[in-house]
Amino acid sequence: MRYLHTKVTLNQVYAAGWLNETALNRGYSGSGEKMSAIALDNQLDGSVDTGAINHRLLVGIDYQDRSNHTTGYYGAFPPIDAFNPVYGAQPDYITLYSREKHKLRQTGYYLQDQMSWDRWRFTLGGRYDRVSVSNIDKLHDSRSDLDKNNVSTRAALLYLFDNGVAPYLSYSTAFTPTSFADENGNVLEPMKGKQWEAGVKYEPLGGNSQFSAAVYRINQTNIATKEEPTDPYRSIGEIESKGVELEAISHLSDSVRLQAAYTYTDIRYKKSSPQEQGKRAVYAPRNQASAWLSYDVKSGLLEGLTLGSGIRYVNGVTSDRLNTHTLPSYTLVDMVVGYDLSSIGLNGLSAQLNVNNLTDKRYVAACNSLSYCYFGAERSIVGSVSWAF
Repeated sequence: MRYLHTKVTLNQVYAAGWLNETALNRGYSGSGEKMSAIALDNQLDGSVDTGAINHRLLVGIDYQDRSNHTTGYYGAFPPIDAFNPVYGAQPDYITLYSREKHKLRQTGYYLQDQMSWDRWRFTLGGRYDRVSVSNIDKLHDSRSDLDKNNVSTRAALLYLFDNGVAPYLSYSTAFTPTSFADENGNVLEPMKGKQWEAGVKYEPLGGNSQFSAAVYRINQTNIATKEEPTDPYRSIGEIESKGVELEAISHLSDSVRLQAAYTYTDIRYKKSSPQEQGKRAVYAPRNQASAWLSYDVKSGLLEGLTLGSGIRYVNGVTSDRLNTHTLPSYTLVDMVVGYDLSSIGLNGLSAQLNVNNLTDKRYVAACNSLSYCYFGAERSIVGSVSWAF
C-alpha cells in the first residue's frame, strides 16, 4: 500500500516581447495543486509444469484513488529594462481563470503466464481496468463524469541461442485514464496505445557483459495537451513514435562497472490539426546518449563504499508544434556516493548521496510554444537512507 500527499505552488514572471529597444513586456502566471492518493497492489505468483512446459504464473489486483485540487491564475506585470533591470515589482492585476477538483478511481485485474519450453520463452498477459473519473469546475459550477472499462494485452517471444544471442519480439497495448477536461468541461477520453518491439540481447559466454539493441513503434491516441498554460486541454488524435535503443553493460573488473546507452526517437503527430500533421512532437529529444562509470570498494577501511559518475547528452528538441526551431543540445554531469552499512554490522542499511547536474549548467530543456520555454533543473543534491529486510 502507498499513500501520497503533495502540495505544489508555482509563481512565474515571463517575457512577452519587446516594448521598445530596451524594455521587455512581461506577464505573470501562477498555479497551485494539492493531491492525495492511495494505491494498493496485491499479487500471487507461482510455478507449475504442464508436460515439457514450465509456467510462471502471476495474478493480481490493484486499486488507486486519487484526488487533485488545482487553481490557475494569470496577470499583467510591469515592463523591465533588459539592460538596467530593477527588480521587486508586483503584478498589475491577477485573474483566477481555473479552480477545479479532479477525482479518479481505478481498479485493475491482471494475469500473466511466462512459459519456458526448451530454449523458447513465451509471455502472455492480460489486464482488465474499470475507471471512474470526475471533473468539478468550481469556478463555473459544472461537473463532468466518465466511466470506462478496458482490456489490455501483452505477448512476447524470445529464443536463447547457445552462443548467448537472444532475439525477441513483443506486442502490447496500453490504457491510461486522465482527469483533464476540455474547453466545454467534458472529461477527456483515456489515452490508448499499442507497441511493437523487436530486438536482440547478447551475453558473451564466460564474460560479464550484456548488450542489447531494439527497434520499436508506438501509436498513441487521445493524448491530452494544451498550447499555453492558460489554455484548456484538448486531445490529439494520434501520435506515432519510432526509434532505436542501444545499451551496453560491462563489468570491467570485480569493482568497476561501465554502462552506456543511446536512443534515437522520432515522434510525430499522425492525426491532428492540419498545421501539426506530420510535425515532430514537443518535449521529445531526437537523440539521447549516456555513459556511467561506478567503482565499488570491496575491502579495506572503505569497504562498502560506491563512487559513480556519468554524463547525459540530449539533442534535437523542437521549439514548438510547427517545428520552427530546434533547441540547443546540452550535456549534463551526475555523481553518486553510496555506502553499504552492512560492512560495519548494520545489515540491510545503506546510505546514498545523488548529485544531478553537478556543474549547475543552465540550459533550455523544453518548449511548448515559441512563447513558453523552460530551463532545465538546476543542480540538486539528494540524500537517502534505506533499509532492506
